[in-house]
Amino acid sequence: MSNYILSAERISKKYGGKSVLRNATIKIMRGEIYGLIGKNGSGKTTLFRILTGQIRNYIGKVSVGDTDGNVSRIAAVINAPSLYLNMSAAQNLKSQTCLIGIKDDRKIEQTLIKVGLINCGSKAVKDFSLGMAQRLKLAMALIGSPDILILDEPSNGLDPGGIAELRGLLLDINRTGGVTLLVSSHILSELEQIATRIGILHDGKVLHELDTKEIHANGESLESVYMEHIRGA
Repeated sequence: MSNYILSAERISKKYGGKSVLRNATIKIMRGEIYGLIGKNGSGKTTLFRILTGQIRNYIGKVSVGDTDGNVSRIAAVINAPSLYLNMSAAQNLKSQTCLIGIKDDRKIEQTLIKVGLINCGSKAVKDFSLGMAQRLKLAMALIGSPDILILDEPSNGLDPGGIAELRGLLLDINRTGGVTLLVSSHILSELEQIATRIGILHDGKVLHELDTKEIHANGESLESVYMEHIRGA
């Protein structure tokens, strides 16, 4: 049985004649946290949209699940999914369960506990802090019990406290919940604290993949390794 739960092989995509992705390949192992880094415009969000089925017109192959035919469920938080601002966290989750066919309301309470929003009561989302709103977006993705969670810049706009809280939540989702994570971030020092492997995407191509343990063993930082590969490109 393959340990890869999600793979994208030789993915190419053009917009108006401009290549956004060029033979990009990544393979995500079951249970890992894979970090994808690259400058704005490198193709990260486009790749994520292809992986989640939001973009269907591309060249290449995407495989979800293992070679034994076990299907994996994917959820994603890409470009700030819509929330009902005048509704509470529980009401937002209720709307999501109706959409995806979950009839057991206990799932709502369990998910709110998981993301630390169980005590929000009837507070409207419009009055949430940025960190609370980000937790709710995660809850909206998690309530369907995905095997894979894709997150595009989840730390954007958060203060240091919010980033630390998010880090703990993502590690718990991965280690306790058994969810495989694919995460992009510009905050490299944060990503190297949680990711098991890193892929460097540059001008639509995956330049290099590396194990974060190797970075630390060599006394380097993810930022220095990233800049070295970008200069080489």
